[in-house]
Amino acid sequence: MMGRGRTRKVEKGVLGGNSSGGLSSGSGSLTVPAGPVFYPSEEEFKDPLEYIYKIRPEAEPYGICKIVPPKSWKPPFALDMDLFTFPTKLQAIHQLQARSAPCDPKTFRLEYNRFLEEHCGKKAKKRVVFEGEDLDLCKLFNAVKRFGWYDNVVKLKKWGEVFRFVRPGSKISECSKHVLSQLYCVKRRRKNKEGERVEVHKREEEELDQICEQCRSGLHGEVMLLCDRCNKGWHIYCLSPPLKRIPPGNWYCLECLNSEKDTFGFVPGKQFPLEAFRRMADRIKKKWFGSAATSWVQLEKKFWEIVEGSVGEVEVMYGSDLDTSVYGSGFPRQIDERPPSVEVDVWNEYSASPWNLNNLPRLQGSMLRTVHQNIAGVMVPWLYIGMLFSSFCWHFEDHCLYSMNYLHWGEPKCWYSVPGNEAHAFEKVMRSCLPDLFEAQPDLLFQLVTMLNPSVLQERGVPVYSIIQEPGNFVITFPRSYHGGFNLGLNCAEAVNFAPADWLPHGGFGAELYRHYHRVPVLSHEELLYVVAKVQRHPSSLFLFPLCSLAS
Repeated sequence: MMGRGRTRKVEKGVLGGNSSGGLSSGSGSLTVPAGPVFYPSEEEFKDPLEYIYKIRPEAEPYGICKIVPPKSWKPPFALDMDLFTFPTKLQAIHQLQARSAPCDPKTFRLEYNRFLEEHCGKKAKKRVVFEGEDLDLCKLFNAVKRFGWYDNVVKLKKWGEVFRFVRPGSKISECSKHVLSQLYCVKRRRKNKEGERVEVHKREEEELDQICEQCRSGLHGEVMLLCDRCNKGWHIYCLSPPLKRIPPGNWYCLECLNSEKDTFGFVPGKQFPLEAFRRMADRIKKKWFGSAATSWVQLEKKFWEIVEGSVGEVEVMYGSDLDTSVYGSGFPRQIDERPPSVEVDVWNEYSASPWNLNNLPRLQGSMLRTVHQNIAGVMVPWLYIGMLFSSFCWHFEDHCLYSMNYLHWGEPKCWYSVPGNEAHAFEKVMRSCLPDLFEAQPDLLFQLVTMLNPSVLQERGVPVYSIIQEPGNFVITFPRSYHGGFNLGLNCAEAVNFAPADWLPHGGFGAELYRHYHRVPVLSHEELLYVVAKVQRHPSSLFLFPLCSLAS
């Protein structure tokens, strides 16, 4: 079969020659099956969109696939590695999963005092000391919430995990777990003067009128919605768009939702010449594993131990999301100066190649040909300089686009993927496992700062697949496919988006997501649809595949 004649669904050698082809889970109890790998012939490799269109029925159910080019594909690396300098981001790998939700201490203290006055008839102490240091009650509260509240933490003996949130990197003892559980408990009754236990009721005079921030009226308090972070109120009919009823769970106003205060993210790091970054990457790898050869299994196992908070604090640098219009592309471009070591014919051949990521978004057959802005990461590739454990967290692409990633050189990348048709199941598990993070940031999965062990997803029935990408390999992710992973060492990759005709319905869903979360879209889907429809009424060479391919 054309395009599928040399496919292997189980790749020999994944994670150091593991014959099952799967990644071992962080717990060592599960394996992640490998995604499909395709080997196009010279003829098939001439047109990337046509080839992806042909392999899509087999590849899309995995959400991801790897394409190994013919042996003749050997693009020169276009950047001067002696002069290349780039900015980095600092990634706290130990906090990608095992971190507390962002919390405003003043708001938490206010709510905590209200609770104590209502249930215990007293105010909180100014300081609560645990093991000689002030205890962050907000962290304690969110940690217990993460593991299913107090009864569940007691039943499943999760006080050790709670301790890691409150005192990361400290030694856990049975005594410390017991003390922490006692500090969390609050007596819900108190004694009256006669020594009898009585219920405590909230005093009516403590209740204050709430003013709507939009209409400035204090009427209709029964439909007043209070922000769980800033405590400001809005009538549900004053919101934009208005709500029909008070929503369940925590609710945050638009100002707090878009605020970056107290939120977790990757902070800007130093500017590095490539050689200095390489030396740092080598030191970090030797620190963890010495000079001995290390299998991919060992690297992956250690990564998830760090993510789950059982190793201590681990920070690495990542040169991520580097705009190639600013820092340069790893692929040859006609606008760049040709290195003397590269022949003119070779430079011209790879500058014009459809597999050159600088050309991919605007190929015949791509709906993005209608987009005239040079949007970084979408229309213009991003470059990535990674080191051991540097990570790209669970997400799917902007506007549910396809993505193509090419590894120029270096150590492999480890990818995980959940198929697009399982996106809802994935999100449900993420919310149930990290409820505090999602309540604080409902749009958490847009932030690209959160990981969850694939074994947890598998245990809850969500299919997960893995890919090991080696130098010279392309990795394709499909619309709405959640994917994430990490680097197994120093490497350089480049990525961009693309959109064949079958993407259009997914793009409509993506536009609705931006509206739902009040986020600014990367491009106008409505304008794109208008231009595509206009072109279909006046056929030209703009598109390779007819829109009837949407039904395929």
